Amino acid sequence: MRSMSTLYKYVGGVLAAVLLLPLLLGSCRKEPLSEEGGLRFSSEIVAFDTVFTSITSVTERLVVTNPSNREVTTDVLLGGGSQSYFSVNVNGRPGPSLREVRIPARDSIFVFVKVNIHPNGQDTPLLVADTLHFLTDGVRQQVQLVASGQDAHFIVADSRVGSLPYKIVAGEGEHTVWKNDKPYVIYGYAVVDSTGRLDIEPGVRVYVHKEGGLWVYKGGCLKAHGTLQDPIVFQGDRLESFFQKDYAQWSRIWINEGTEDNEMDYVIIRNAFIGIQAEILDGDMGNRLVLSNSVIEKSSGIGFFGRGYRVEAYNNVFSDCGQYALALVQGGDYHFVHNTVCNYYSLGVRKSPSVFFSNYYDVGDIRYLSDFKAEFVNNAIYGNLAREFSCSHLPQASFQASIHDGILRCDTVYADIFGDNLQRDKDPKLEDVRAGKYGLTANSPCIGAGRYLSAYPTDRNGNPRPDPPALGAYEYVPDNSQRK
Repeated sequence: MRSMSTLYKYVGGVLAAVLLLPLLLGSCRKEPLSEEGGLRFSSEIVAFDTVFTSITSVTERLVVTNPSNREVTTDVLLGGGSQSYFSVNVNGRPGPSLREVRIPARDSIFVFVKVNIHPNGQDTPLLVADTLHFLTDGVRQQVQLVASGQDAHFIVADSRVGSLPYKIVAGEGEHTVWKNDKPYVIYGYAVVDSTGRLDIEPGVRVYVHKEGGLWVYKGGCLKAHGTLQDPIVFQGDRLESFFQKDYAQWSRIWINEGTEDNEMDYVIIRNAFIGIQAEILDGDMGNRLVLSNSVIEKSSGIGFFGRGYRVEAYNNVFSDCGQYALALVQGGDYHFVHNTVCNYYSLGVRKSPSVFFSNYYDVGDIRYLSDFKAEFVNNAIYGNLAREFSCSHLPQASFQASIHDGILRCDTVYADIFGDNLQRDKDPKLEDVRAGKYGLTANSPCIGAGRYLSAYPTDRNGNPRPDPPALGAYEYVPDNSQRK
């Protein structure tokens, strides 16, 4: 790739959050146990959530208890032997068969189980199973092992710029299409190079390993066109229920300048440190990012981060972010229409407002300034802070911003920014923000409060917008469930 060193002039490194999991390797706490029967198991079935073929899953733990008043020994055997999709480890001893495993009287051991599902060329989900046998004093007991998995396209980094691993998926002048045949799993950054183009079909699911992402390098182009019924989904590759509360499973979708518009329609982005980072590295080449009908949620850092970019965004939902839902800095030209910004960060205390504007940005001891322009129309901006909007600008670059015909929670008046028909501090009365449902209730003040704009005739669900329309991404439709 050309001029990738320019990255370090503008970005203070790719940030990632690492979640450390404690691994308990001693005996479990002792409780009164029954004297009857053989061994006791914490579960009769060890089930794994969907895992990807050829990728070993997270370890599941089975607790095996000896309820008797004497020490016993047991043989632990995988029914599938060395051909099993599963592997076990007891007290540091791996293998398909473990003989004479000691369990002290009225004590327990941990059996750690992993699964590895090998690619089989099928595009549909598959199910694998085995039986874990325990043979104790002539008594055979069983625990079932079950896992589902799916074959996938694996994109594994084969190059590096500085400490950043990447693989080019659309080279210079190359047009690549990701088809909706099986999931895509990214290790490192998947890169669209200068003059390359990546098209993503409706329904494609992209799973990104920690610290990885999708990078549309300067001069490259992304066309990700999902549909309401078949959205394109970007998320982390850890599907176990525990990781659903990890909002920094991967890094970001990173988009730089180009000559052709980048387009993202009906795209769902979740569990990233930054959902989308759109920024100019060297100079404006005339393109825009058109973001429509999409959802960016559960970001540990920022939902959408714009730096000097041109953006048109409509019918989108930005929610549940640890810092800003929208941070637009260092210049740019932003046109946001009919978006719902609803930020009730569910994993901790958030101190940053949902929306922030600035015509400068500091990287270390270097300050970058550029002309800033933003117009927000028909948006609903709300959250659990008294001030969900803030801005900061310097006179060395122009700053033009307006927020009008919308709902905004903000305890400070920005007279030069707040315009006509702006309802301040009114609860938009959405369906259930804690459950991630951002449709309108029947008594929402968003209904009929917007300015009709013929360029945006439908809401995110495809419902026609009346005159006047509702604020935010959704119209209220009685007796019609509103999608997220």
